[in-house]
Amino acid sequence: MASKQTPENQNAVRELVLPVVVLVAICLVCSALLAVLNDVTAPIIAANTRAQTLASYLSVLPEGTTDADMTEVQGLATEGVQGAVTTPSGAAAVCAAAAGYSGNDITVYVAFDAAGTITNISVDASTQTTGIGSKVAEEDFTAGFIGWNGGAVSSGAPVDGIASATYSSNAVFAAVNAAIDCYNNEIKGGA
Repeated sequence: MASKQTPENQNAVRELVLPVVVLVAICLVCSALLAVLNDVTAPIIAANTRAQTLASYLSVLPEGTTDADMTEVQGLATEGVQGAVTTPSGAAAVCAAAAGYSGNDITVYVAFDAAGTITNISVDASTQTTGIGSKVAEEDFTAGFIGWNGGAVSSGAPVDGIASATYSSNAVFAAVNAAIDCYNNEIKGGA
């Protein structure tokens, strides 16, 4: 004897199964649309990121340097270094990052002249606490690095860390040291 489904059973199945099937279909369509959107926007995002990085290098390199003057250094192995460029004049700029407060990275762009002296520095501390850790990006702090050619930096050499912003200050010191190591061992030493 085959069991017959009653109208109540059919309604119960329709009320329970149909919404699940519809939701699964909606999720599949949304996932497919997001995948297509990612494929379309990925090259645009990469191009914008590259343009922003080049602009950051230009901001620390000597005035008059252009995109065409920069040569990207390949195969960098120094820990914390994210990239570097050189110019025909012997100047170089290194991008390095280190973890600051709450593990959030502070990114530093350091420019060197042909002798290895720091000529300019830019600090992105936007991930740090506003008014405390963000002070490491202010000129009062960063200006102390300019002219430095004395090896590794630390609190007091060439600048003091910022009170109540120890993690952020130490992150800048670590990133600048990574940039110095990269310049001395891979750019200047590799030339």
